[in-house]
Amino acid sequence: MKSPLGLNADLPVADLVTEAITLLWSKRTAVIKMFLPAMLILALVDWSSSTFLAENDYVSQFGFLIVSVLLSVVFATSCHRFTLLPQDKWDANALHGMRREEFRYLLRGLLLGVIGAVVFFCSMLVAMIFLGQEDAWLGAVIGILPALYIWSRLSVTLPELALGQKTDLKRAWSLSAGNGSRLVLVVFIVPIALASPFLALFMLDHSVLSYVAAFGTYITSLISLVMLSLSYRFLLDFYEPQMPEQESLPTETAEPAVKPRDSGFDA
Repeated sequence: MKSPLGLNADLPVADLVTEAITLLWSKRTAVIKMFLPAMLILALVDWSSSTFLAENDYVSQFGFLIVSVLLSVVFATSCHRFTLLPQDKWDANALHGMRREEFRYLLRGLLLGVIGAVVFFCSMLVAMIFLGQEDAWLGAVIGILPALYIWSRLSVTLPELALGQKTDLKRAWSLSAGNGSRLVLVVFIVPIALASPFLALFMLDHSVLSYVAAFGTYITSLISLVMLSLSYRFLLDFYEPQMPEQESLPTETAEPAVKPRDSGFDA
């Protein structure tokens, strides 16, 4: 995709990290009200499943997983709206139930997961044909690289789904052209780096620290979701600039950059 001037956008990853943290801090009162209860509950669900359920209790583990996924989808869509919509269009909190947008977001996320898994296994299989069984770990590394690249590029319009817009994978691929490696940083590398101190706490095998670790990972998830939303807005503003009167509005009051379209449950 080219801008109206025929230019390509380069995502400023470092600036996006700074802007995401600054945005959350400047609106910390609203962040605490909207997201703190959700993060506490999500951490409790994850902590409970690992603390009270046996590893071979697959039925109960699957039930907790479903609850965690559904709550995470609601949490994610609320975060995208918080970042991209004016304050009067925010949800009162991040736990409001599954609606049309949440189901479409979930279906798209599942589709991206399937695409990523297929790309990973196919790439690993081809790599192992040339490398042999003894270098299976290297084949896995080679396989995961294109999977992360494709997943990251296609995830750029997840915020658009959260806003209730109809969008497809072709648009996501076009919008993210030229920014695949930067989006890998935004979607995977930076979030993992931010979450690494909390992930290390899981290794201590302590009940209280496990809950702290789960809660901390959702804090970093909040930052990463804001980063993805800001990336989407940056690319959209670059390739599809709005009218001057819309651009002059402050971020807190500007209308979403995309126009309403027909909606559905397509993934």
